[in-house]
Amino acid sequence: MSTAVTPTALDTAGGAYGRRPLSAWVVPLVLVGIAAAVRLWDLGDPDRLYFDEKYYGVDARDYVTRGVEEGRPSHPPLGKWVIALGIQIFGYTPFGWRIGVAVAGSLTVLLTYLCGQRLFRRTAPAALAALLVALDGLAVTTSRLAMLDAVLALFVVAAVWLVLLDRDARRRSRGPGEDLRRSFLGSRYRWLSGLALGLAIATKWSGLLAVGVAGVLILATELAGRGDGLRRGAQRAAAVTAGALLSFLLLPAAVYVAAHAGWFVHYEDSYAGSRACGPGECSAGPGERLATWWDTQTDLVEYHSALEATHPYRSDPLGWAWLERPVLVYAESCTDAQEEAGECQVPPDTVARITMVGSPALWWPALLAYPVLLWRAAVRRDGVAATILVPLALLWLPWLAAGKPGYFFYLTPVVPFIALGLVRAVQVGPRPRLVGSGLAVLAVAAFAFFAPIWLGIPLDRDALDLRYWLSTWR
Repeated sequence: MSTAVTPTALDTAGGAYGRRPLSAWVVPLVLVGIAAAVRLWDLGDPDRLYFDEKYYGVDARDYVTRGVEEGRPSHPPLGKWVIALGIQIFGYTPFGWRIGVAVAGSLTVLLTYLCGQRLFRRTAPAALAALLVALDGLAVTTSRLAMLDAVLALFVVAAVWLVLLDRDARRRSRGPGEDLRRSFLGSRYRWLSGLALGLAIATKWSGLLAVGVAGVLILATELAGRGDGLRRGAQRAAAVTAGALLSFLLLPAAVYVAAHAGWFVHYEDSYAGSRACGPGECSAGPGERLATWWDTQTDLVEYHSALEATHPYRSDPLGWAWLERPVLVYAESCTDAQEEAGECQVPPDTVARITMVGSPALWWPALLAYPVLLWRAAVRRDGVAATILVPLALLWLPWLAAGKPGYFFYLTPVVPFIALGLVRAVQVGPRPRLVGSGLAVLAVAAFAFFAPIWLGIPLDRDALDLRYWLSTWR
């Protein structure tokens, strides 16, 4: 049966009314503690820039020392400011340039739990979804190096959670014959969601995909279950769409521009500004600076459009669902010559690798969950399943439609919704408590087994090879 959303259900779930049970605070704190422990453990190792840290870590250092990156930017600035904050506090060290991303990844686990509470109205399934994210290999590895994808995931999941809060607020407050102004404006959570969307887009442009997610969910919230006639329904849809243009397009656009404040302040030191100004004192006015900034945005479009699929770990997005081609980001061994010179980074006769590959305990059972979600949404009118399918589809399928290879870690913002979808399929299946408990045990066991290739723990070669289950993982 689909779950009806009513004020009573909200009350019993520890929503806006009544006292919250102790578990409402203990469970999320424990989950965040698990996520943080995994992400912060030995965070300073490897003790050098590796993989794309060579770009984002250096850019973030420039933000601290110069206010703007010295080189030509390949992404918007906000995620690099998150990295820069860690450098500002802890110095230009491996821990310093990774801590901001690790905190973002840990908070994403909390937001997954909060989304689960809004969707499932129960603590146990929400906690299971959060645990699956806390122990997933892709979520863990992207949270332990200075890259943008875990930061993007935080803002995307925050935006969806705020949309769910808006949905519940609107369903509690609306009544028969409600005027269109309320549909146009929504609640304050809708505007906070727009703020989160702006932060996502200001981290990576793929955050634009989340705008579609928010728009579809808001439109469904305002139109579903009202019994409006065709004319009134069309008027309400127009009102929601007009309001969404403000909250989900204009507000994020303003946030995106504001995120470049450092670029405007340090215009003459930026890559584009220094070339526009030339040698000597820069006298560019606001209009010229804005025009140069706009040119940098079009340059970004051209850069990503022309980017060729030459990297050995770029892969077909179709294979991402079953973990066909993960990304090796770090590899270290100790040769005889290095041992003699005392230059080994790992013990002799061992190998250390970090591979961005999802947990088979999450990704492979999810392959069975996707048809269940589709069936529940289309046939049983399951609103929870339909809600989860929206971000799953709109954050994932555009990579297929792009028609060119990408990187598996592009799916980092999708991991929380894969976990939520799997838990929903377990919920509506036979013996959900037993299956859910088994899934939790399986996730813990998978983490214990795969931790060496997610955390870079040195192993002898034979033991390491046991962790690479598919030939395409190597």
